[in-house]
Amino acid sequence: MSSPVVATVKTLRSADGTPIHAEAVGNPRNPHVVFVHEMMLCSGVFDELVGDRRLTDHLYLVRYDLRCHGKSGVGHGEEGLHPTRHADDFRAVVTAFGVQRPIVVAWGLGATAVADVCASTCTNPISGVVFIAPLPFLCTSVPRGATGRMLEVTNVLRSSQDAAISARAKTELVHALFSGSARQVPDMLKSAWLGMSVAQPSEVTRSILSAPHDPAKLLQAGRQGLPLMILVGSQDTLVDGPAVVGELRRHFRNAEAHVVEGGSHALFFDKKDEFVRLLLVFAGRLAVMSLMS
Repeated sequence: MSSPVVATVKTLRSADGTPIHAEAVGNPRNPHVVFVHEMMLCSGVFDELVGDRRLTDHLYLVRYDLRCHGKSGVGHGEEGLHPTRHADDFRAVVTAFGVQRPIVVAWGLGATAVADVCASTCTNPISGVVFIAPLPFLCTSVPRGATGRMLEVTNVLRSSQDAAISARAKTELVHALFSGSARQVPDMLKSAWLGMSVAQPSEVTRSILSAPHDPAKLLQAGRQGLPLMILVGSQDTLVDGPAVVGELRRHFRNAEAHVVEGGSHALFFDKKDEFVRLLLVFAGRLAVMSLMS
């Protein structure tokens, strides 16, 4: 029986002093991968992945709580939530763990953090991107990729100042994450994820969903060949997979897309084996490309 995976846990200080919770598992000599969670949740959603020996034996996995999420601190006001702060937080994490040009795996609206990182650096700091059911932050109009169900929930969260109404919307969102899931979702896990979401004050959620993001440099990197893998679930009720894939392919010349049959918005959970396989293949291909360059 294999021994449990042991994580290195750190509380870091970002450039503005905000504490950032981060963890790493695996061998730093292996390819580096940084996980970015969906908005209103935290890095705890990746517990099963960072405990999976198939990944930890071959990759160095780093995850962190975005500011205003989980165990990380809250950035106050417009300045505290400015996109450059996401870049500062990312820089603090990769520096603390010695991460160099990682693959960034971003789920849902977590994709906006990747755009923020690229927007605030002179040179592209990442070697590849994996987007899991990403929302269409590249578009000027959100409805191009968000389903009606997603729009309804996010509109409530953007506009309501009532904590009870916000909590009900977050409950709907968490249930929607697993809609159509091919895997039985334990009630305890749903409750844990709902707790992550509701723990975030409604006014903070409003600010996060209203924050601007500039994708120009990420798109430029895509046109220059930054590798991208897009994963969408066939049963996702929050994201219109074909629309998002089509939009991203317009900007990334080195892109591949996979529709995970039976996968929900949280496809890395209900279709974990398929996700692990695809991530390992993608990381292996990039490692070979790096050796050849």
